[in-house]
Amino acid sequence: MRLPIRAACVAAVLIAGSVTITVAQSKANLPFDHIHLNEPAAEASQWWEKNIPGGRRITEAPNRIMYGAVRLMFLGPRSSGGSDGSVIEHVGFSVADLDATMRALAAIGTKVVEPVSAAPGLYKAALIESPWGTRVQLVQDPELIGLHHVQLRSPDPGRTNQWLLDTFGGERTKIHGQLDAVKYAGIPGFTTVYIVAAKGASVPSQGRAIDHIGWRSIGTIAETKAMLEGKKVELTSQPSPLNLPNGPSINFFYVAGPDGARIELVERPGLKPGE
Repeated sequence: MRLPIRAACVAAVLIAGSVTITVAQSKANLPFDHIHLNEPAAEASQWWEKNIPGGRRITEAPNRIMYGAVRLMFLGPRSSGGSDGSVIEHVGFSVADLDATMRALAAIGTKVVEPVSAAPGLYKAALIESPWGTRVQLVQDPELIGLHHVQLRSPDPGRTNQWLLDTFGGERTKIHGQLDAVKYAGIPGFTTVYIVAAKGASVPSQGRAIDHIGWRSIGTIAETKAMLEGKKVELTSQPSPLNLPNGPSINFFYVAGPDGARIELVERPGLKPGE
């Protein structure tokens, strides 16, 4: 069975043996923000909205879908290859009824890579592929419905997990006590996501079906840049503004993730957590 992961931000304070979440989090603990695909925006957004449950359209720019507080965005039909074999190997979504979802997908001729199977103590899972080569693992995990995880592939998963923890924070965990993952969970408004690192060789993500993934800058983009430079993270671009057609402007830059994973940091001034 394939593995999972997903993202958000948390600042936890232990009080009388219980955990309290506070928005006044460390700038080093960042929430998961988005997934950017090399798929044709208008056509692909319709496919995802119709066939992957839980998405809703947003109006800041054309053809954007949100799953919880995570954006799914499209760069256009210019992929150099599918996500299979890429360091960002697949995205995972949890559905309430996996068998029914797979029947509906089979009815429209969706490519099934792995049929439904079950791992004892974990959950049922299946693997499909979008018409443009993005691999999607569908799972039935009642503890987290919707966007569930992003799976990376690395020759050294432990090193990848530690890089994520050192760079963006998060919580080392095992999904249902079995799958090693980094969990990004919780500032109110953000979405819980697992990032899972599976063992194996891969190629860099830029240009592939899943081009990059992104974390949200909680402070200013300059503060986040300084924080990451202090951690010796390699920047592959400098902060730049981007005006969205129907939404507030953003600021963004890219960093080099493990094994060629392309990662974006984005500041969304004027938006509340999760917007």
